[in-house]
Amino acid sequence: MKIILGISRIFVGTLFVISGLIKANDPNGFAYKLEEYFVVFSNELGSIQKEVPQEIDESIKQSPCFSKLIFKKEYTQEVIPRENLSFLKRILIDFFTYLSKHTLFLAVFICVIEIVLGLFTVIGYQMKFVSWTLLLMIIFFTFLTFYSAYYNKVTDCGCFGDALKLTPWQSFSKDIVLFVFILPIFFSRKKIKGASLNSYEYTIICASMLLMVALCILQFDWYFPIAFHGLFLSLRILLSFRISLLIQELTLIFLITIGSSFFAKYCIDHLSIRDYRPWRIGNQTRDLRVGKPESAIIEMVYLNKETCEEVRHSTNDWSWLDSTFEANHLFYKQDKRIIEPAVEPKIKDMSLEDPETGESMADSLFANKGYSFLLVAPNLRKTSLKHMDRINQIAEYALDNQMMFVAGTSSSADKIEEFRYENQNLFRFYFNDEKALKTIIRSNPGLVLLHNGTVKGKWHYNDIPTLDKIKSEYLK
Repeated sequence: MKIILGISRIFVGTLFVISGLIKANDPNGFAYKLEEYFVVFSNELGSIQKEVPQEIDESIKQSPCFSKLIFKKEYTQEVIPRENLSFLKRILIDFFTYLSKHTLFLAVFICVIEIVLGLFTVIGYQMKFVSWTLLLMIIFFTFLTFYSAYYNKVTDCGCFGDALKLTPWQSFSKDIVLFVFILPIFFSRKKIKGASLNSYEYTIICASMLLMVALCILQFDWYFPIAFHGLFLSLRILLSFRISLLIQELTLIFLITIGSSFFAKYCIDHLSIRDYRPWRIGNQTRDLRVGKPESAIIEMVYLNKETCEEVRHSTNDWSWLDSTFEANHLFYKQDKRIIEPAVEPKIKDMSLEDPETGESMADSLFANKGYSFLLVAPNLRKTSLKHMDRINQIAEYALDNQMMFVAGTSSSADKIEEFRYENQNLFRFYFNDEKALKTIIRSNPGLVLLHNGTVKGKWHYNDIPTLDKIKSEYLK
């Protein structure tokens, strides 16, 4: 049992730390995912699922095979007027709506909690509180991932941000595994005495550090979590010398909270220190716009009138269809058999449509030879005006020197004209899906520099460089 408990502490603690750090590396991205969950919950509570009546051919209904057939049911969501909702549902909808407006704060809070819980699990401090919190969190997230998987509501849980994409069922399986490992910690919480640094505790600390190194090198290609984890584990060892347990715990929880909060705040005010998204510096965007269509065979499904057995034939060859076949078989449905699933492009939903003509500028941007600038401003009502003078200077220089400078937004044409007039923007804005713009850069506005389709620079609005720096360091 002691060995199982030790393995559980190593696995759960290390995984919580790296999961928290990866999400803290991109708090805005995690906030978008939380907002998606809250919107889904609000919509589900405020609507009812109704089955769509199916049109079934009369010949199928009269066939003796009809009772043996299984038809896929289709449903639609019908919004329920608020006054017809129960009091509890109205309260819950208002609660989720409120949370959806404060997702960034909530995202940072969850990240910090995960990191603190992870480190304290490895160290063995305050295990009564830690174990109860771990258990309640994993029960909640297991329910969440099961709901998403079963009803196919949110296709990516965001557990590891963009660093590791998990399908809904993979996310649920991951939570089940974590739940199994958390149980020994919970039931043995009174026996975990991290205060005494004996050989057993040293082994747990060293093994957790080794696991962190392995995960960072083999899976996440990021070394910051190694330094972060190592720093606080080393600090725990140093504090154990001639300092009371209470002071050790208070000092560590304060420093871990401050350290992880500062890290998340830095990534909000600037950009992620490790970018896992398709638009990271060095990526060739043209290649990432190319996907692969699915390979499938369309089949016509018939029923044998005597045996009611299904008979399938590909539409690639119609030689099977004759009067004899039609006399002995009844058409049932058309089906698709996927041979090889489609591979979606990493960069998608980029259209950059002209507000006046509807013409797409995306192909021109990606195919442009030389330097191109893309200003990302998803919502002009929330766009920061800090360093707008620098943006205008860079845009003027680019346009004067036959470089492309375009801006993408999801705001209306009226808001675009108002914004351009107030800020004296010489460059043009183009419509684009807001979610796609937020994927490019976590900043509103954010500036991206491309050279022959390759990302050469990305800047948060707090870090927009001067024109002189752009010319001397990037336009070579």
